[in-house]
This record gives sequence, C-alpha cells and structure tokens, in this order.
Amino acid sequence: MKRRSLLQLSAGFSAAALLDQLGAAASQSKAPKGKVFVLLDLRGGNDGLNTVGPHRHPLYLAARPRLKITDGFSLGPELYAHPALAPLKPAWRAGRLAFALGVGWREPNRSHFQAMDDWARGTPSPTPDAAGWLATAIRKRGSRGPLVTLGPTGAPALEGPDVISLQLNQASFTAPPFALANGRSSHANPVVDKILAIESSGNRELARLRKALAPLPKGVRIPAGLLGQQVAFALRLIGSGICPPVLQMALGGFDTHGNQLAGHAQQLRQLAEALATFDAALQRMPNRPPVTLLSTSEFGRRLQENNSGGTDHGSASVALLLGDQVPHPFIGRYPSLARLDDRGDLIPAMEPLELYRRALAL
Repeated sequence: MKRRSLLQLSAGFSAAALLDQLGAAASQSKAPKGKVFVLLDLRGGNDGLNTVGPHRHPLYLAARPRLKITDGFSLGPELYAHPALAPLKPAWRAGRLAFALGVGWREPNRSHFQAMDDWARGTPSPTPDAAGWLATAIRKRGSRGPLVTLGPTGAPALEGPDVISLQLNQASFTAPPFALANGRSSHANPVVDKILAIESSGNRELARLRKALAPLPKGVRIPAGLLGQQVAFALRLIGSGICPPVLQMALGGFDTHGNQLAGHAQQLRQLAEALATFDAALQRMPNRPPVTLLSTSEFGRRLQENNSGGTDHGSASVALLLGDQVPHPFIGRYPSLARLDDRGDLIPAMEPLELYRRALAL
C-alpha cells in the first residue's frame, strides 16, 4: 500500500467501509472470466526508431550513421523489428503481438520524472493529487481492485482515492508486516486510525494473494533478471484463480544517451526473452482469465544521433501489446521522418489516452 494512496483514501472513506470494499473486490476477482490487464513500464525513454523502424529509409540511414539497424525481422513492407526482439517472433506470427505506432504527447516534458507522471496520470502536466489513469479506469468499471505492482518501486498509474493499490515482490515476502490487530488502534486522531486500518487491510490482502500463488506451468524456465522475477510473479497470480484485474511491471535502462547500440540491444533482448516466456506460459495455462499486456515508455528519442553514440530525449515512440486478441499487426501510424516539430522531434500520431482506451477495450 502506497503512502500517497493511503492519504487519498483517508480523505473520502471510512476505515470500516474500505475493509468491506476490499473484501468485495477480492470476491469479484475470483471470477474465472475476469480480464487481467498488465502494464509494463520501460523506464528511461525507449528509442522507438530502433525498436520498430524504417530501417531502409534514407532519412533514417542518414540521421544515424553509427546507430542504424539494418537487420532484424520484417513486420511488413517497410518496418523491421530490432534483431534483439527475435524471441518474440512466434508471438508475432501467431497474431499475439502488436505494435502501437507514433505514440506520445506533442512537445512532451523531457524530464524523466515529469514525463513518467504525465503518462501515469494520463494527461500532460497533471495536478499533484491526480489519480492514475488505470486507477480511474478500473474505478469507472465498478471495481476497486486490488491493483498490484510487481516492480521494485511504486506505480503512480495504479494509485487513486478509491482503489486498493498493493505491491507484491520479493521484498514484500521479507519485510516486517505493518498491521494492527483487527485494523484498530487507540490513536486519538481518526485520520491516523483510518490510515492504519487501510494499511492493515492491505497487508491482509497481500497475505491472501501470497497464499494463493500458483506454481509455474511445468517446463517454464524464467529468464534471469529483475523483469524475469516479475514475470514469474505475474504468471503465478494469473494461475491462482484470484488474480487481481491489474498488474504492473517495470524495466529500466532505456536512457541511451551514449553507447546506445550495445546497451539498447541488451535491454530489448531482456524484454523479449521475458515476454516470450510470459506468452508461452500463458498458452500452457488452462482455465486462466484473458490477458492483455501493454508496454510503454515515457518518451521516445530524437531522430538524429548525438556525438556520444546515443540519442537524446524526444517525442513519439512505439508501444507493444501482447496477449489475447491484440489488434495485430498495428494501431496508429508511423510518424514522418521528413516532417519534424520545431524541436527536431517526431510528431506523434496517437496520444497516450487514445492508446489506453484502445488497449483496455481489448
């Protein structure tokens, strides 16, 4: 349970009501046909041009003499996927992988922190207390979660005033519990009592989810690395029969200002191996809920490579969709390389809110 969520929750609900809501949400999540939405944040600003690019386009080749990607697997007449994404070829061929093209805000904030917050809240320059876009979407569907982040840090997209946002990762198995018997305390301050009660209920929900974790499908080998650990947790929750409606994962290392060629390939390979394992395991799981995964990054990179063998913060990028009934092969359109904005950035064709709307509709 995040502290920001606790303060938001305490403003509008009584502790007793929240405990009832948490129980109701838990019972709703037992429905075997309930969809599961997985958000994967690629932190640092993933270079969409080298992830899915027009690798024979003369303007691309001229702008990136050292960083150009000239091989990979074909996604159609003009676009190619980075060769490090090769583990995802089976998903692409099966129609279980799609790409959203030209996604981003026009003239985005180039600060990582602010740009990530804009994507998380679903609006440029959100107010500090704005709810996350996923928290808002789930609440509008009449659910309060729980929404579970599996990454090492918080997930603002999952935080809001009337949803339950939890963190389940390796640390949550070893951290000392913060709970009070029956969610009660003797504090004179009623706001503190509410916060403690919510914290206690969150710990009970974490315990319930930990207890229900299913074993991994037989024969599934989880790749090494932090993302692999998160994929393993996600699969065990999806197979539990009580999977929350929203899961979140994160992978960093995409801020490629220098020596991009090798570093970006390494991050994309880690991404592809983890997601290929995730999708293959999903197809071996009987009686699971439908699953859609959306992977985004806070901004793309500039068309022109820099003098350090890297690329600087830009605008439009690509997003990835994986799972059941994705809009294969593409949504959106690739941005023009000949028409840039006044900052030298690619001009987006699709804003994040439109991407979110289409992804949640799957």
